[in-house]
Amino acid sequence: MLLRHLIFLSMLCLPGLAGAAAKPPPGEGAQLVDAIDAAWVRILKRDVFRQLVNKHGLQDVAINIADCLPKPQVTFYPEQPTGRLKRILETQQVNVGFTEVGLMDEGATGTIFTELSADLLSAVFGEMADHYGYGPIKLNYVPIRPPFPITSTLNSGKIDIVGLVNALGGETEDLRRRDSRQFTCTMTATRQMIWVKKEGGPDWQHANDAFDDPELKLCVGPLSNQMTNAYFDKPGQQVKTEYVQDLKICLGRLLRGEIDGMMSPFTNDSFFPEKIDTTGDGKPDTATAGVLRPIDTNIVAGTPLWVAVD
Repeated sequence: MLLRHLIFLSMLCLPGLAGAAAKPPPGEGAQLVDAIDAAWVRILKRDVFRQLVNKHGLQDVAINIADCLPKPQVTFYPEQPTGRLKRILETQQVNVGFTEVGLMDEGATGTIFTELSADLLSAVFGEMADHYGYGPIKLNYVPIRPPFPITSTLNSGKIDIVGLVNALGGETEDLRRRDSRQFTCTMTATRQMIWVKKEGGPDWQHANDAFDDPELKLCVGPLSNQMTNAYFDKPGQQVKTEYVQDLKICLGRLLRGEIDGMMSPFTNDSFFPEKIDTTGDGKPDTATAGVLRPIDTNIVAGTPLWVAVD
């Protein structure tokens, strides 16, 4: 009798068995996350993600991290939208926060990803609107300027989501993003490459050669900033971040031999400006094609959409 009693008590503590507590209904933020994830999974299933990546010529750069598989049969939309999700559907508008960092042209890494990000968001919210039977959902972009209080802006309700601008592993306003926000499936990801000069640069052959160099000097842009600073933080190692025109500035320093390498999400030099100013007169004079080589760090940075905490 005692044995039966113990077995019964243990069953009460196991999920899915008799006596298990019902899953509580999601909060406003969690419900929006569920809806975005459901839309994203269906986009993957219909091959929309790969088509958009190919459209923007990023098939050698953008990576799909399989933290959400293309299986709609196990990824469900919330049945009764409430709160934030309901308002987005009824007003047919979602407020998307993005960082405003200044001039965006071929001299900035972020330029390459801007149009892909916009297309992915349009696809996600288009899928969501179709599922719930609402009209098109407009993406209302809200700029967030330096010093980029993104987390507090999100949790204040001024925006509904943060666009594809903050990697999952980072921090904002001295808070770990994973703890201070809610997040969706990873939507875009990039491997991180160290670019060095073929001639006259360091003789590194593998990422470990760079990790172990006590006098390493790197220049990085905003898409590689926190990751690079966290991994290359040994005494004597130097990492300089350029938030505006990072490709233009970092490539110039690299070609002039002022630094050892440039961290970048790009896997080939076709994404770099054709010529860079290396004399300081403001005129592009040195070609970038064929003079640099990439070293794969075997580190991948992924970015979800971010939703306010409940």
